[in-house]
Amino acid sequence: MSENILELFRRIAEAESEIRLMNVYQGIPIAFPAAIVYVGANSITIKTEKNQIVCLFQERQTYIQYPGFRSVIKARVNGLDVSALQAELTEFSYVNDRIGERRQVRVWPKEAVTGQLRLPDRMETIAGELADISLEGMGIYILHSEYTIHLFRQGRKLAILLRLPGVFQMPAPKRYETDLPEEGDRYDRSQLRLSPIHTPTYNNERSAAGGSRTVHSPEVEVSGMVANIYTEADTDRCRIGVRLQSNENYRILVSQFISQRQSEIIQEINAVYRLLKLQSEKSHS
Repeated sequence: MSENILELFRRIAEAESEIRLMNVYQGIPIAFPAAIVYVGANSITIKTEKNQIVCLFQERQTYIQYPGFRSVIKARVNGLDVSALQAELTEFSYVNDRIGERRQVRVWPKEAVTGQLRLPDRMETIAGELADISLEGMGIYILHSEYTIHLFRQGRKLAILLRLPGVFQMPAPKRYETDLPEEGDRYDRSQLRLSPIHTPTYNNERSAAGGSRTVHSPEVEVSGMVANIYTEADTDRCRIGVRLQSNENYRILVSQFISQRQSEIIQEINAVYRLLKLQSEKSHS
């Protein structure tokens, strides 16, 4: 199969066309075009952008898209020339067509964000840690000792309470609803509330009607249902994927959180690239 794929790469190189590389860096999809510089017996050399080079260094693999491929091709990174923005790719294989079709950006938190999971028929909450978050879903890590199939079966309803780090701008409402929902409604509808115990701080500036106010590290609760469960063989935890019934307030907060993380991640990628380039220049001097 690799021989057939290499022949496709030769044709692309002869036509001076570009392929598209796809990676994920801390939850953010990174996809840039790449030119095929050389096609060897078992590998190809490509030239791409610095953001993609950092991803290739971190993941040691990439996914390749091209309109003429029957599906996405997975490749292993065999070597990097950071200064030249080049990489050698090898071990090609076709993979699932759905790779690269992610519609929602799902970012990882910069630092640990802990929270509580609430199940409708369980009095005690379960401690968890945020794995990743998007507008429509969350990944939550819990200890293996807390995981049982009947508690976290697919489709099971639950609520997640956590505090998002950062500073956010929220529409200024007439008032905040801090009353708890009725017991029968708690897990049947999307909800997000400011905790009546941990009240966030606001700045003293209040805008006119239709304006916004600043919220610092709000504690929020949102409901959803279990979408998938993944166990980690080398750790004592598993990841619960939750499909959320998000409301407007949640989407406002999380969209700002994602935007903040994207900016931080791009800065981090640039810093990693500068370090890699410096190391590459020293090794060639």
